[in-house]
Amino acid sequence: MSERASDSATGVKQEQVPSAKKERYDPEEYKLRKRLPARLPSRPNDVYVNTKTNFKAQLARCFKCLETSNSIHIHGLGAAAPKAINLALQLQLKSNTPLEHSVTTSTVHLIDDFEPQYDSGDFYSKERQNSAVHIKVYKLINMDVDRK
Repeated sequence: MSERASDSATGVKQEQVPSAKKERYDPEEYKLRKRLPARLPSRPNDVYVNTKTNFKAQLARCFKCLETSNSIHIHGLGAAAPKAINLALQLQLKSNTPLEHSVTTSTVHLIDDFEPQYDSGDFYSKERQNSAVHIKVYKLINMDVDRK
């Protein structure tokens, strides 16, 4: 069964549901609001990939970043992870300079808030986990490789 705990800082009830049992919410009673994930510091050479942004625009932005710095960091969360991997591979394939990449994966904790539509409902939130990929694409310096 589910346990409820109250976060003392926000006063929000957090419900922990066993992973084997998913509870559904009634959209007429609650409105689902997904909080944004915690982000790494945004540096000029960080590219956060999502599923809605145009792939060619992201590729152009990556090439522009590589003109000014020796490396870029590509971050993809959940469904955007394959798109982030494809972006890194396309950079390596289409670049005039030799590029290498280093990949790490992680798990990101996300929080979903359920806001009651009526005064009789309780405000609560659920925590879930999602996978993330972080790819560092960097130039190989002092290497004379002739690409055709």
